[in-house]
Amino acid sequence: MRKLAAAIAGLAMLVASPAAAQTLTIDEAQAAASVENLVDGFIRPGFANFAATAGKTAGAVGALCETPGAGSLQAARDAFRDSALAFAGVEFLRIGPLIQDNRLERLLFWPDRRGIALRQVQGAIAQEDETVLDAANLPAKSVALQGFTALEYLLFGTGSDALAGTGAAHRCGFAAAVSENIHAIAQELDTAWADPQGFAAAWSHPGPDNAMFRNGEEVVSELLSIPSEAFEIIRDQRLKPVAPGDGDANPKRALFWRSDLSVQFVGAGLEALRAYFNAAGIADLLPEDARWQANSIAFEFNNAEATLSRLQMPVADILADEERAGDLNYVIILTQSLQSLFGQQLTATLGLSVGFSSLDGD
Repeated sequence: MRKLAAAIAGLAMLVASPAAAQTLTIDEAQAAASVENLVDGFIRPGFANFAATAGKTAGAVGALCETPGAGSLQAARDAFRDSALAFAGVEFLRIGPLIQDNRLERLLFWPDRRGIALRQVQGAIAQEDETVLDAANLPAKSVALQGFTALEYLLFGTGSDALAGTGAAHRCGFAAAVSENIHAIAQELDTAWADPQGFAAAWSHPGPDNAMFRNGEEVVSELLSIPSEAFEIIRDQRLKPVAPGDGDANPKRALFWRSDLSVQFVGAGLEALRAYFNAAGIADLLPEDARWQANSIAFEFNNAEATLSRLQMPVADILADEERAGDLNYVIILTQSLQSLFGQQLTATLGLSVGFSSLDGD
C-alpha cells in the first residue's frame, strides 16, 4: 500500500505542476534526424521482424493442418505467441501504413466489449463456412474474422485440442487462412515502411509542400504523441478492464487470456516503447536543464519492467493473489505517469501543445 500511495502522490505532483512551456525553436535538421534514426533503428526492423514471425506462424499452422498431432499443435501455438509478441512491438505505431486500409483492426480487433469476434468465429466453425478457408476471401469479410483474436480462439479456445487429431480439418483450415492473412498484412506493412518515398520520407522531410508535416514542430509532436497514446491504450484497454478496483475483476476481459499472453503482450509493448524512446534520441531534443526528464522516463520504465517481472502468470492467478493484484494496479499508475511525462512534461518543455488522441471519446 505504501508503494501505491507514494506512486499516486508522485503522479499528482507531476500532473499538477507540469514544466513551464518554453519558447523554443525546434531544429528542423535535428527533428528529421530523430525520425530517420527511429525509422532505421526501430520501426523498419520491428515490422520486418513482425513479417518474419507471422510467416513462421503461417507455416506452422499449415504444417499442423497437413500433419495433425500434439507436437505440431504446440508448434503452432508457440509460433502464434511469437508473432503476437512481435506485433506488440509495433502495434502502437498507429500512424501511416498501420492505420491505412483498416490494417490495425484487421490485425487486432480490440477492444471487443460485445464479444463480436467470438460469436462470428464460433458461427463460422459451427456452420463449417467454406469461404473462411481461403485467405483471399478474408479481407472482404468482417475484421473480427481476420486477425489475432480470431486466430487465438482457433488455436487455444474451446475445442482447439481437437486440432491435434484428424477431426478438426475445417477449424484448422480456418486457422491457416487467418494466419496467412496476418502474414500478408505484415508483409504489406514491412513493404510500406521500407518504401523510400513512403510515409517515413514524409515524416522525416517536413516542409511547406508536405501535406502531412509542415515543420519540425509537427514532426516532434507526432514523435511524442505516439507513445503518449500508447500508454493510454495499455492502461485503459489492456489493464484497467481486468484490474481489481473497478467492480468485479474478470480475467476473461484481458486481451489474449486464452493463450496466457496478456501480461507478456503488455510487457513487450512497454519494452518496445523504451526502445522507441532511445532510438529516436528524444532526450537529445531537450535543453540541457531539462535532461532530467529523460532520467525520469527511464526510472518509470525500470519500475514497470521490475513489476511486470513478478506478473509472468495467467491473469486469473494474478487476480487471485492480493500482492500480485496490487502490482497490476501499480503498473496502471506507472502508465499514467509515463503518459504524463510524454504528453505533458516533454511537450511543455519543447513548447508544443499536447497532441490530439485518436482515443478521445472512445
